[in-house]
Amino acid sequence: TLIAGLASSLLLSSPIYAATFGTNLIVNGDAEQGQGDPIGNAVGADIPTIPGWTPTGSFSVLKYGATGFSFTNPLGNVVNVTLPSTNVPGPSDRGANLFFGGADRASSSASQLIDISDLSSTIDAGQGTFNLNGWLGGYSTDEDSASLNISFLDQANQSLGIASIASPTATQRNNTTGLFLQSTDGSIPVGTRQINVLLNANYVRGRVNDAYADNLSLVVTKVPEPSISGFLLIGLSYITAWKLRRYR
Repeated sequence: TLIAGLASSLLLSSPIYAATFGTNLIVNGDAEQGQGDPIGNAVGADIPTIPGWTPTGSFSVLKYGATGFSFTNPLGNVVNVTLPSTNVPGPSDRGANLFFGGADRASSSASQLIDISDLSSTIDAGQGTFNLNGWLGGYSTDEDSASLNISFLDQANQSLGIASIASPTATQRNNTTGLFLQSTDGSIPVGTRQINVLLNANYVRGRVNDAYADNLSLVVTKVPEPSISGFLLIGLSYITAWKLRRYR
């Protein structure tokens, strides 16, 4: 389950990365650091290292336009595995690589832990907000899917709340191979000191796990305090309304 996945990922998310307001806190959120698999068949020790992330299973980074590969199924038929080309729907600034569920018939994931304790005074004043977004997708009619989940943790690593985005279903993307922008935002719970980021690649069927993700972003901002001029404007509006009621 999502909650179980979030809990288990806490043991894997290392090292912890620090935070500043107004910047993307996800390290290597665009999958451009490190190497991308040019074929799409890397498993085990052949999977390139993914800087910033702690992966599970065969979670990998794939090059757009990877050549794909062939295999012989139990019926003796040769089947060609194709992967996202360089011109599939997705971010305009996609770079060379994308996150990939992997070359095994299994679900996988990757996680990282972000330290936001330096922002605690703002968060504990109820003035911290977040925006989580990313390009998530899949392959043709396959139902493999990606989800990006964050868990807000207190000083004792207890969850104070979660937020998530998920790739559209095959039907929602009109059975088109590609990645599509998903986004959510909200308030950061008071007491939050860390944010655990978990990218799940959920396998359903097929020779590979065709869950895709790219350009992942988590930005924390401070809610602006009302200015003196703002308070003055509000006060004048009340005075004006009061005078109008007296006049009437």
